[in-house]
Amino acid sequence: MQGLLNNVFEIVSSNIKNVKQMYGMAQIMLKRRYSGSMLGIIWALVHPTLYCVVYWLVVSVGIRRSNVIEGVPYSFWMIPGIMAWFFFSAVLTNAGASLRQNRVLVSKLVYPVDTIPASSVLSLFFVHFMMMGIVIAIFILSGFGISVYLLQLPYYMLCGLLISLPIAYLLSALSAVSKDIMHTVSSLTTAFFWMTPSLWSIKNLPSAIQMAIMSNPFSYVVLGYRNCFVSKAWFFQQLGSMLYFWVLWAVLTLLAAFVFRKLHSEFADVL
Repeated sequence: MQGLLNNVFEIVSSNIKNVKQMYGMAQIMLKRRYSGSMLGIIWALVHPTLYCVVYWLVVSVGIRRSNVIEGVPYSFWMIPGIMAWFFFSAVLTNAGASLRQNRVLVSKLVYPVDTIPASSVLSLFFVHFMMMGIVIAIFILSGFGISVYLLQLPYYMLCGLLISLPIAYLLSALSAVSKDIMHTVSSLTTAFFWMTPSLWSIKNLPSAIQMAIMSNPFSYVVLGYRNCFVSKAWFFQQLGSMLYFWVLWAVLTLLAAFVFRKLHSEFADVL
């Protein structure tokens, strides 16, 4: 156990020591992702908006043929959860490949490699932060309004950020030594999407299926975002889910740190 904790300590210490580089690299990654386009970073806001419209049309109009779910207009019910999923999806596909995407920093320059996955997650979180600001504005300007439950949104955003970090470190380390990892992740992202209740409610499902869905850590955050805006429930009212999430986060953090430090010496050779 001491060795596992040391792995976590080394990565955290490296990020703290090089926090300015990590933050600067996050900005560079964000600009590079949208460089060469006229709209630039605006595309980061346009894409989720278009997806929301498409999902609303397909699910609400085409499949459900109803605009109300759990007593709430479907569009307002959907938006908070789907925004959380967009962030997780970007983490899986982008942060998970961060070492391979920045192989020059890994193999040719003296650079704190431990900060690269964190920088990638942070760059994605910048966009997510802006999107949530837009979501809040939509709720206010539409007249639907916000409530005191929105005060817990920073907690759930922190949960989303923290669960993304070990996933990014684990996937980036594995994808650095094997290209098959990201192909597998790309194939499984759609499955993860439908296993996460961002477009549909789990309340009418059998309890066994609900438990299976809640075993996905993304589900806790997606439902948490929805609690902030429409479901109006406090995080401390769901102690079982909260405890499971943080235990799983701790296990993933230990595993990711172990794998990352174990493969660290091979990054420069394989990239």
